[in-house]
Amino acid sequence: MSLSPEGEKGEKRVFDPVRMPWFFPLLVLGFIAPIRLFAPAVAEKPELFWLDEALRARVALDLAEPLDPAIHFVELSMNDEIASRFAEDGEYATAAAVLRTLASLGPRVIAVDIIYAHGRAADQAELARAVREIEAGGRTRVVLSLSTEHGGRIERSLPLADGEKYLQGVVNVTAARNWREYRMVHRVKEESLPSLALAAFSATRAGPLAPKEIKPGQFEWKTIGPEGKAVSAAADDSRVFLNLPHSYFEDRFDRRAGIEERFWTIAELETRASRGEETLRDATVFLGFDVELDGRPTTHSAREPGMFIHGTALNDLLHDRSIRPAGRVADLTLYGLVALLAAATFSLVKRKRWLIVIAIAGIVILLLGGWLAVWYLHLLPGALNAAMLWGGAVLLEIGRRWTVEQRERTHRDAMLGFYFSPAVLKQVIQNLDMIRPQENEVAVLLSDLRGFTTLCETQPVERVFALLNRLFAIETDAALIEDGSLARFAGDQFLAYWGAPEPCRDPADRALRAALGIQRALNERREAPEADDLDGWLRIGIGLHRGRGLVGHVGSRSYRDYNLVGDSVNTTARVESQSKNYAAEVLASGEFIADLSFFPAHLLVDRVTVKGKALATELHAVFDEYPADLAIGCERYRAAFAHYAAGGFGTATASFDELADHSHETIATSARLLAARCRDLAANPPLEWDGVFELTSK
Repeated sequence: MSLSPEGEKGEKRVFDPVRMPWFFPLLVLGFIAPIRLFAPAVAEKPELFWLDEALRARVALDLAEPLDPAIHFVELSMNDEIASRFAEDGEYATAAAVLRTLASLGPRVIAVDIIYAHGRAADQAELARAVREIEAGGRTRVVLSLSTEHGGRIERSLPLADGEKYLQGVVNVTAARNWREYRMVHRVKEESLPSLALAAFSATRAGPLAPKEIKPGQFEWKTIGPEGKAVSAAADDSRVFLNLPHSYFEDRFDRRAGIEERFWTIAELETRASRGEETLRDATVFLGFDVELDGRPTTHSAREPGMFIHGTALNDLLHDRSIRPAGRVADLTLYGLVALLAAATFSLVKRKRWLIVIAIAGIVILLLGGWLAVWYLHLLPGALNAAMLWGGAVLLEIGRRWTVEQRERTHRDAMLGFYFSPAVLKQVIQNLDMIRPQENEVAVLLSDLRGFTTLCETQPVERVFALLNRLFAIETDAALIEDGSLARFAGDQFLAYWGAPEPCRDPADRALRAALGIQRALNERREAPEADDLDGWLRIGIGLHRGRGLVGHVGSRSYRDYNLVGDSVNTTARVESQSKNYAAEVLASGEFIADLSFFPAHLLVDRVTVKGKALATELHAVFDEYPADLAIGCERYRAAFAHYAAGGFGTATASFDELADHSHETIATSARLLAARCRDLAANPPLEWDGVFELTSK
């Protein structure tokens, strides 16, 4: 018989994605690809996070390289000395003096990361004069700053001193969580403006070799290639990400490369200038405020001077190290390849263990590949999104396989459930060797319907079966709630057990809860307003015992049953058969009571040797409720039983007789039984008495 998902031959095939390992990778691709297409800013956020982690990891792995040795930084710190100069000479005159001092140290370029746009015309003229004097010397070029404002306005340094005539670069840098995005060229209306880094680079090159605008938003220049031939290079207004090597304050990479001094203060430079030193010969110097006035967060530090960003951009420009984001087509191609690879992997790899190993390996490869692309190719691919695509597809594949297994298990369980209880079925499915015979410590529950013989003699067979089905439904539910295993129904008897085939920590506890639950449900059924005359027959006795039991297949080649056999079952049957003699709804052996983890309301009604057994068995009546009159009756019964056990049959007889009319049926019936026995023992005293009475019938 075929159980294919197509059903009967010729039946129309229904699209079922759970049966198709290629479906969910494409589903995840269909979710991520539109985000990359129509919400690129959202798709880029995880990649920027991974870029930051790549740059941090490079420093932690000691793989970072220092900036170009020609790049230096001078901090204009607002200390007491500079503040007094500002107060006496003014900001512009102080800046002019600082520029002259810097120029005396022989730099090739001074890039000023401070916009001087709001002073008086005379003050601006003083600074402009200093710039002209420095450049007239023919050795040092000065690059001033400008910014692009909202609305397309350009704010230039020295606007009242013909600032547009001076070489200037845009200092705007896009801010996010970190200052990392950079544009070498800025487009403002019809004008293409170089960034401060590109302007500083232009100042290092002779006129014919300097970058020139070849079209809106793009500058081009010539460089000397490896073979001595001229090679064109270009920069445009597209976004790049700064290849930040390390923190501004981290100098170990400089020291390892033999770069002793890169960061200077004004006071240090003035000291060197007074000695006539040319400390900054041929250097490109960025002059800007320190972190107190211009601190910006980067990948490596919460606050670093803004000029360090432009210095890093210049280093990227000099060595072609700017990190460029992968294009839309490249990212979508990567996503597609990952989705196809996932679909192929899911189709070929059947074992979950290998699927998880491959899943982890794929994520590691994608994430590490993203870092390697940043470190060595200076490219930011969609690695993290691709890893999330891979991981999401793997999770869905695990869910898909689980769903398929659940479907198959449900179908299989429905077939096998006719033959096994859920606990047995669970073990059979997981391990077929489990159904081999084995010995376990088990707690056994056995019930018997009172008056079943009379019922069969007086009632139609339909009513007998209706009553049994009603009873077995209640008993089965109670046992299964406590994860019990069920044996075959034998007439009116019901057998359940705990501790096999799968051991459990509290088999006796579970069995007792099931027994009390059965009696409680039967009482409620009999007392319910809708109860009928058939419910009046729902009276049973339950026996409980704890001991060794054998579980396994029993039968012949033509028919076999999985069942529990052994002394534990026989003892439970003996205990249950005595329940009617003591009018006990639940009667448990002493071994069972000793194995409980809690102390239920119970009464030791007798200590006997049941027929067919050599060892003594304690019989305990267990109560679901324990009202005051029952508690008092139990105490009186225990006192009487103590006299009986000690051989004081006369005293015991009188005590038991006093309980013969007790309101609780179990105490009254048990007391009458023990009183009669005490009279017989008193009349015929045993030669040896240990408190154990030998029963001659079941």
